[in-house]
Amino acid sequence: MAQYSALRCVSGIWQNSEKPLISNGLRFIFTCLLTGALWVLFHTSRHTFASTVTLANNISLEVVSKMLGHTNTRMTTHYAKLIDKCIGEQMDRLMETFTGDSNL
Repeated sequence: MAQYSALRCVSGIWQNSEKPLISNGLRFIFTCLLTGALWVLFHTSRHTFASTVTLANNISLEVVSKMLGHTNTRMTTHYAKLIDKCIGEQMDRLMETFTGDSNL
């Protein structure tokens, strides 16, 4: 009675004597590029969420820090530096409050 294991099956696949359609080197490059692309996509979407979706809509830095899982807000301030538009809007509101003029 023969015993079969997953290791023996994988070993049999690696020792396949048929000619592969894609070389192992090309397969390795494709896999690395795909993994890198997925990492960039994840990082870009996380960055967009933090800067454009939350901070641009006046969500506080502490709340965004907790949403992203940062242990302190120092890491989240990296995203806050990109929001120059919000600074202008906040300054306009402040000027409106002091002058009482709503036509700025």
